[in-house]
Amino acid sequence: MTTALSTWRRIPNDPDDWFSTEELDRSRAYQKPLGRLRIIRGALTAITIVLFIALEAGPRLVEWVGATNWVVQLLVVILALELLSLLYNPALDWWVDLVHDKEWGLSNQTPGGFVSDQVKSLILGAVMYLILLVPLYALIRGVELWWFWGWILLVTFTVGIGFLYPVVIAPIFNKFTPLEDEDLNGRIADIAERAGVDLDGALVADESRRSTRDNAYVAGLGATRRVVLYDTILEHPPEVVAQVVAHEVGHWRLNHLRRQIPLAAGLALAMMLALWALSEWSGLWSWAGVEGLGDPTSLPILLVAIQLGFGTMGVLSSLVSRAFERQADVQALELLGDPDGMRDMIRRLHVKNLSDLDPGLVKRVQATHPPAAERLALVDAWVGTRAV
Repeated sequence: MTTALSTWRRIPNDPDDWFSTEELDRSRAYQKPLGRLRIIRGALTAITIVLFIALEAGPRLVEWVGATNWVVQLLVVILALELLSLLYNPALDWWVDLVHDKEWGLSNQTPGGFVSDQVKSLILGAVMYLILLVPLYALIRGVELWWFWGWILLVTFTVGIGFLYPVVIAPIFNKFTPLEDEDLNGRIADIAERAGVDLDGALVADESRRSTRDNAYVAGLGATRRVVLYDTILEHPPEVVAQVVAHEVGHWRLNHLRRQIPLAAGLALAMMLALWALSEWSGLWSWAGVEGLGDPTSLPILLVAIQLGFGTMGVLSSLVSRAFERQADVQALELLGDPDGMRDMIRRLHVKNLSDLDPGLVKRVQATHPPAAERLALVDAWVGTRAV
């Protein structure tokens, strides 16, 4: 008989049980500078935003350029914030992609490719800002129940991005081609048939031109839903790739992307209510030199509020995400019935990618995936549930 296995609780684990001292030391050595970099990036971002707000840079800049239309004023502030981020973000990203990851054999990125990705990200970010913020500010400025209609806007935007990401956004950064390996296609078709999902093969992303890391994911909603494999992962034996695909098919089978929409909607509603409460704080707006939340020069405060809000509420969404990842692992185990193969896949990918094999509490709580040692402990727990 079998016993129940909860995927909503953290599985007790010890990284020393699964990884050698050399593997753990190598992971820590790679991750330590990245931890410092995250602190530096966060500090620079906080200092930049606080100074921008305290010095009333938004109102002064709008006045300097002579912008009177509120949409133009919003565009001016967006461009100013994007340009300020260029003072430090590209340099930090350059160090990661072209120095640190190069030293550890994780990067194939070229200077030209790096600049291209940075320019694409900058333009895409500005366009996304405009698509979301122009209607949001129009609601704040012109509708009494703006927080409710703003919530509808956020949910619609989130679902729209989920639907369009695989066919509009992802192709900006990668080329996608059908998987040509007949053996793998046969394995994938068999996994999809066992899972009862309609999957017409998998797509391969040309990630090897910038990275040696292995990855795979499910993206899209409805007709745009697909399984994507990095071309780097095809260097592994077919049995390993099949385990990865079974995990991603597990997400598909359990409709995880669709099930995340209600959570996202709930978080968005809480965010809009928090913004409504913030809009009533007259002292804040007086200090910042803006007329209120409807003033386009309030954008830095709005962005800080959103980042803090989602950073706090993100703990809940990360908890759900980790549960979904455990469920996908269980699905892979049930579809293939090969715990040894699952252990091999988890070890291979995490060791090669230099993942954080022994994350601290803060990082575990923020992470969307369980650490490798926990995933391996889950495999053992699953095997235990199959015992008589």
